[in-house]
Amino acid sequence: MTENINLRAVALDILIETEKDEVKAGEYIRSVLDRYGYLDTRDRAFIKKLTEGTLERRITLDYVIDRFSRVKTAKMKPVIREVLRMGVFQLMFMTHVPHSAVCNEAVKLVRKRHMNGLSGFVNGILRNIIRNPIDLESISDLSVKYSMPKWITERFIQEFGSEKAEDIFRASLESRPVYIRTNTAVIEPEELEKRLISSGISVKKIPEHRGAFEVSDFEAIDRMPEFSEGLFSVQDLSSMTVGEFASGDFSNAQEINATADVSDLPRTIHVIDVCAAPGGKSCHVAELLKTRGTVEARDISDRKIDRILENRDRLGLENLDAVVMDACVHDEESDNTADILICDLPCSGLGVMGRKNELKYRVKPEDISALAELQRSILKNSVSYLKKGGRLVFSTCTVTHEESTDQKRWIENELGLIPEAERMYLPSPGGPDGFYAASFRKI
Repeated sequence: MTENINLRAVALDILIETEKDEVKAGEYIRSVLDRYGYLDTRDRAFIKKLTEGTLERRITLDYVIDRFSRVKTAKMKPVIREVLRMGVFQLMFMTHVPHSAVCNEAVKLVRKRHMNGLSGFVNGILRNIIRNPIDLESISDLSVKYSMPKWITERFIQEFGSEKAEDIFRASLESRPVYIRTNTAVIEPEELEKRLISSGISVKKIPEHRGAFEVSDFEAIDRMPEFSEGLFSVQDLSSMTVGEFASGDFSNAQEINATADVSDLPRTIHVIDVCAAPGGKSCHVAELLKTRGTVEARDISDRKIDRILENRDRLGLENLDAVVMDACVHDEESDNTADILICDLPCSGLGVMGRKNELKYRVKPEDISALAELQRSILKNSVSYLKKGGRLVFSTCTVTHEESTDQKRWIENELGLIPEAERMYLPSPGGPDGFYAASFRKI
């Protein structure tokens, strides 16, 4: 059956569909790959790399195409635009694919779509690019070089400087490490490490985060017996900081004003996580508390709550419950009930661009201020849930100052909480995702 499937035709269909604003590319690509689950691993990997890479490098690809075409990409028919993008991506970033195959298959795709008159146009552009290759390293414009929207490029250079901004952009295009967190409520990290290694999985210990490992050489992580048994969760190192801060472990903080841990909280601790789905951080805290406390994970819909409960049940966490609740609506019954309040809030997500290929094209400049205002609204609604002496952990999976360090100052000045610790992770090649976390106490 595999030989009857034109892999590039599948990729083309995906790319045309994901040009629609309402389609989330990552989810759509996964759904298509599931549909073609009968293909062998290599063929599905080819579709995944071609579609994700073409999406991710769109700005760079359009720059190259426009150098060789009188008709600019913005004016092309969608099919021709995506065929050319796919072709240029293969020429520049899938160098194991023969140039002749790239051109011939592109022409076939155009003819299959009954656009025979444009096959020569497509063939001519691709062959001209082959004869006159462009060296990306010679391009000084970071937006073009790293396929990053202009406004993000300019904003990150302004906030972090050219060198750090370029590191962030470079990291966004590299394959991201896979990190897992041991469920220490049921197994010791050393035992989990032995089990994974015995299964042929490469495991690298991360000393800075207890129970954390970088794993590789596996086919599907959710099919591992250890995953099904709830022995670990997949979680980036940076987001593990939330659970660590909640428990008073500030060893990974960059700025520390206090060193109190959960030992100075009541013997029985109650945690509220106001925007919890899919539940990774709630589960982490529940694992760390074990029998000492309970976690109430909240989110806005039944679908999101189901995801949290699915993770809870897999991990066997009896001290975690989940309920549907809108964090923007104040819940009076929760006032003065939480010893720990987790506010991992909606944000632009620009710290995880390397894992969400289309995200940088979806976010608009005006979204940043709107999201920062939403964060403050949720914080205002939630802060009264915290008992006197309780701890608030605020976090976002982005690195813009407006959604991170500016919010820390706002929490301190407007809500009157005392900062304990903070950590900003800037994405870097081979490292964790971008993330911000800050811990506060209510006096």
